[in-house]
Amino acid sequence: MMENGSKGKLIEKIQNCDNPYLLKQLEALVNREKALDPLGNFSQEYPILLESHTSRDLRIFKNMESPVDNPLSRYDTKVTPYFFYISVLMLMISAAILNSISHDEENLFIAVFQAKTAAIYWSIWFVYLLDFGLILFLARKHNQKIATGEFIFRIFALAFPPLRMVSRHIQNIELVWVPFFGWSQSNEGLLKLLKRKFSLPMIFIALLILPVLIVEWKFYDEVSTFLETDLTFLLDMVQAFIWMAFAFEFILMFSVSNERLDYVKRNWIDVVIILLPFIAFVRSIRLIKIARLTQIARGYKLRGILMKARQGLIFANFFYRILTIKPTFQIKNLKKQLDKNQREREEIEEQLIELYRVLKAKKAT
Repeated sequence: MMENGSKGKLIEKIQNCDNPYLLKQLEALVNREKALDPLGNFSQEYPILLESHTSRDLRIFKNMESPVDNPLSRYDTKVTPYFFYISVLMLMISAAILNSISHDEENLFIAVFQAKTAAIYWSIWFVYLLDFGLILFLARKHNQKIATGEFIFRIFALAFPPLRMVSRHIQNIELVWVPFFGWSQSNEGLLKLLKRKFSLPMIFIALLILPVLIVEWKFYDEVSTFLETDLTFLLDMVQAFIWMAFAFEFILMFSVSNERLDYVKRNWIDVVIILLPFIAFVRSIRLIKIARLTQIARGYKLRGILMKARQGLIFANFFYRILTIKPTFQIKNLKKQLDKNQREREEIEEQLIELYRVLKAKKAT
């Protein structure tokens, strides 16, 4: 039970409070007083329930000093900024390759383009392999510990090098290198700042899907005749740029976020947009091995469907981003989230009460 002194201070604060929103929350809590009585007894036996939660860190710490007290730290501090730009290049190449496989028929120019870009991609990939090997060598030679989370992340980066774009420090995962900010502390404050900076640019980039759809659906022949060229490759490259922008934003935010799984859940549309070209790519590789014309034709049809699905998601994402700018939409959306969180809180409290009753029954027997 709360001490009389603390209870008196709380009552005084409530009496001096003029915030209608806060008072409404207190009223809802008091109305559930009887339902929460068991938690009062439970908290006496398990004081952990009364411990204060960790406060959110919304401060911005940038241009910080990175650890250089050993060869491994010095190496990672020095090469990480370079790998950002190399990884952006790898992301551009990936976008070009993945978005040039949506054609409905074979095209010699596209085949040559894919072969050359793939050769460049794999040539640069050996730089990542060399970097990974050097990290292991320096860690072992100088008996230095590598942060487990970042080590696993670097392994995934070998599979898809653009993931190396925004890296945590190999020994201090609280530090992340961000362009223009340098080594910064990875916290909620940095994530919110980056979200704010990317908000408007991503709306304009998503808007580029509109002329692509209009040309593809209505004016393809007219525009192609006017420009005296095949628009297929040009439209693919525009979509590659849009895809690259979505992938760039997602990798950046995902890398900075300390709650990565939660970030993925909240931005599932972006995840689907990014993954759809990979599905088409894997499908095309499998079909090449099968080498049957009917199945290859089906493969191209599937790729076309996946590309159209991605276009639709980008279109929907664009409107959602536009709506989030409107204050009324934001209020309604955030109110829904508050209500959902309240329901989740009540469900958790009910689970705690049920656990308390089970433990009490066990003690009685």
